[in-house]
Amino acid sequence: MRNRMRWCGFDYGETLMDPSGLRNTLLWGDTCKALGQPELAADRARAYRILRDTYGEYYTVKEGHRHEVLSYVLDGNEEAQFAFMEAEPRLLGTGAHLRQALTALRDAGLVLDVVSELKRTVGPLDQNIVLRFLSAHHLRRFFRYLITPLGKLDIASGALLDERYRGHTKGDGTLYDVLVQDLAEQGIAPWQAAMVGDRPTTDIEPAHARGLYTIQYSGYSHWPPSPVADAVIDSFQELPPLLLTQPGATDKAHRASRNASTCGNDSPPGSSRAGGHRGTRRRALIPPAHEE
Repeated sequence: MRNRMRWCGFDYGETLMDPSGLRNTLLWGDTCKALGQPELAADRARAYRILRDTYGEYYTVKEGHRHEVLSYVLDGNEEAQFAFMEAEPRLLGTGAHLRQALTALRDAGLVLDVVSELKRTVGPLDQNIVLRFLSAHHLRRFFRYLITPLGKLDIASGALLDERYRGHTKGDGTLYDVLVQDLAEQGIAPWQAAMVGDRPTTDIEPAHARGLYTIQYSGYSHWPPSPVADAVIDSFQELPPLLLTQPGATDKAHRASRNASTCGNDSPPGSSRAGGHRGTRRRALIPPAHEE
């Protein structure tokens, strides 16, 4: 019998990336200092906040409107763009125990990819914010591909490998349709694949609907627990036990456990189907392994 899971995808924003250390004053202070224009820091920070207010949150600006950071906040100044792109990854952090969890999953033979809603990028595609972040924190070696609405990139080289993903998004679910097909071509079924992310509408619900095992990470996210998440964790230390334990069961039992995910009223107290506020520890039954 093999490990239950063979593939795991990780969201970037507020999952791999911890935004809590990214303060506008620090970000724009460092950026403008590098340009020799410290007097512009307050104006740049104010313009960045206006973008945030326009789109609702920095998450949306970072992954969908980065070109407007260049045009609106930086007045189209390419030197300023480079300084910003150098400063930002240094100020973003990673979650506690992330590196240990990635090491355990990789050593157990799981294939790890990043699945991001990166719709626009400033500058060359192979220098996008996700790859810069992974480089800044020495995490590129853990991952194989970066899967985005811009295409599938090789994380080691930054080369564009597969354009089937182009124009498909996590939010509308079509990126997961392509992903399931892509994984099938690699001999990986949906029940052998897990998706880890913070946002219910892009990371959890559309992935769950396509048969993936979904784990909502709430370590520094403000999103409420999704009723369809197979598990909710607040530390990456909890991730390897969920993905590597092999309780053993039949396909029929697995389907029954997945079908139960839509019946939250029958969930036992403390399970990930039960309702609760953010910060409440809720744990799903670990989905059974398949016999091969």
